[in-house]
Amino acid sequence: MSSNIFAATNNAPDAEALRFYEDIVHSLPELEPVTWTAAAEKYKLLVFIDNQCIYCTQVVKNVKKYNDAGLTMSFITVAPSSIRDSVIEDMGRVWCAADRKKSLQNAMAGFLPDNDASEACTNRIVKQSALAVRLGVTVTPVMVVIDKSVHPFIGSVPPAQILSELQ
Repeated sequence: MSSNIFAATNNAPDAEALRFYEDIVHSLPELEPVTWTAAAEKYKLLVFIDNQCIYCTQVVKNVKKYNDAGLTMSFITVAPSSIRDSVIEDMGRVWCAADRKKSLQNAMAGFLPDNDASEACTNRIVKQSALAVRLGVTVTPVMVVIDKSVHPFIGSVPPAQILSELQ
């Protein structure tokens, strides 16, 4: 049995893909992702990012294009081991901000909020990153279709390409 989400990439749900799907669905409420909902939703994607990733910045910057294509985008943080502490602190501040969407967009553009991160917010980032570890996500961005077939996309994949691969 494989140990990461990338091994469960076929279109037919198998036992491991279902396990990953259930882990994602079960974990999301507690992780409180920052979500932009598509008006005419076709797919829901969970997007793993870190605030020091230039490709992640492109995904967040273009979130309206994803929404316009029918893709609901929910963002959570991965804290890579080499920059773990700074990502947890920075993204904790984002999750503690009054307007998380605006704060996330600003943070991804290099402008962190001027509020502090509470212990609850930093713990949420640690838990978000733990989900990434369980799923085998080690790079960012990774976009995972929240579906029983568990289809991941690595990198700043444009909306048209995502839709083309899913249809």
